[in-house]
Amino acid sequence: MNRILRALTAPLAVCLLLLAFAGIDYATTLGAAPESISSNPIKIAVTVDDIPEHGDEIPGISRQAIARGVLAALKQNDLTRVYGFANGAFMSDNRGEISILKEWLASGYPLGNHTYNHPHLDQLSADAYIVDIAKEDQLLVTLAGMSSLIKERRVFRYPFLEEGNTQSKRDAIRTYLAKNGYRIAEVTVDYDDWAWNDAYTRCLRQHKASSISWLKVHVVDSANRHLFASSEVARHLFGRDISQILLVHVGEFDAIMLSTILARWRQQGVQFVTLDEALKDPVYKINPNLVSEGGRTFLDQIAESRHADMGALLDDTYSPEKLSAVCRDKPSPAAPNSAH
Repeated sequence: MNRILRALTAPLAVCLLLLAFAGIDYATTLGAAPESISSNPIKIAVTVDDIPEHGDEIPGISRQAIARGVLAALKQNDLTRVYGFANGAFMSDNRGEISILKEWLASGYPLGNHTYNHPHLDQLSADAYIVDIAKEDQLLVTLAGMSSLIKERRVFRYPFLEEGNTQSKRDAIRTYLAKNGYRIAEVTVDYDDWAWNDAYTRCLRQHKASSISWLKVHVVDSANRHLFASSEVARHLFGRDISQILLVHVGEFDAIMLSTILARWRQQGVQFVTLDEALKDPVYKINPNLVSEGGRTFLDQIAESRHADMGALLDDTYSPEKLSAVCRDKPSPAAPNSAH
């Protein structure tokens, strides 16, 4: 999903990652990531996907507890009007999880549309995908009686960041969204928190405390690197700083680590803005019009559509392929066996 924004390589971090794959104990010292790359403060809006369910269930930890952990992280860092992007498939097997959507609204945070079934657009027709968007909207409308924030639900986040693998499909979805008053919540900062969450879940089940400690330290480093890389790429593409948009999920590892990440950013002078404020940036009126298989961040789409060379910013220190090897008996076939 994140094809460009892997910047600022640290050889020490790579070595520690390989040690983690091998199950060897290691120190938590990190290679230094930059604390600032611009005289202007980075501005970023935090958004949370997959409410109320993300990732595999963890025995003894409820979906409600995970969501409350994420909400607590937002509150602890004084973030307001953080959009949560909701799905509805949970209604078929656990209707009680509607309480998570209600609690999100009651906390003062709006909900947007993430489709009902979280499908791959690449594998679906435009018509079927539009039906899924409309079905989720109908679910969100049922919450209108409990919060006026539901009036602000028409903000859309593409599942898997897939915006269309054919021109006709891409155009049809965008036309539907525009006609129905939706804004598109693009993503510019994505540190693959889902891959960290998956690794954490595996380590937790295997009771590998040293690997969990490694994940907790290095996810902060990963988030930092992606934030600064996104800022650098944006200035390269647009000649100025933009308001960034962060994607995270309502996962257990997010519930544990998000507050630490946000606090670190605030210490570095990062300014948190709402998604409404971020989307006022004129860059988000740009339609990259990129037809592609698989998902792309907004910055990836812009770069590819302009044939912009971002090779100097490529870095796979914490790639999903490498993280997939953490707490596995055998390394993932996709995981490299060297630091190269």
